Amino acid sequence: MAKILLIEDDPNLMMCTQEILQTAGYLVMTASTGQMALDWLANSKPDLVLLDVGLPDMSGIEVCKKIKSDSSTRRIPVIVLTAFKDNQTKMQANLNAHADLFLNKPVENKELLDAIKIILEKTSSDNALRRNLFRRNRPL
Repeated sequence: MAKILLIEDDPNLMMCTQEILQTAGYLVMTASTGQMALDWLANSKPDLVLLDVGLPDMSGIEVCKKIKSDSSTRRIPVIVLTAFKDNQTKMQANLNAHADLFLNKPVENKELLDAIKIILEKTSSDNALRRNLFRRNRPL
């Protein structure tokens, strides 16, 4: 069972998204602020982060940048949810924060679940490749 950290400040949206993810079989941890999420990440590593751009204490882009710049969390995939329709926000987040995927709010449940599945499969495949390369390059 994959573990997802959902970072969302709207309690209703958080509850709905959490229910959708749990019904799909994911273990969901939640945070309503960027700092709460970063504190949580210091102690536990989810398989994926689902991150809202608009948070009360810092931008989701800033949170993503901190996740991707920390060696202990940089390989955790981050899906950014944004209500911003402009490409400027997406470009900034992609160039500066290295988010793995952007989805515009409101997002359809199927689209969200499909995106999560694809990202988790890609991450699993990448991790298996890294392990194989490490084993192959180890001295005997």
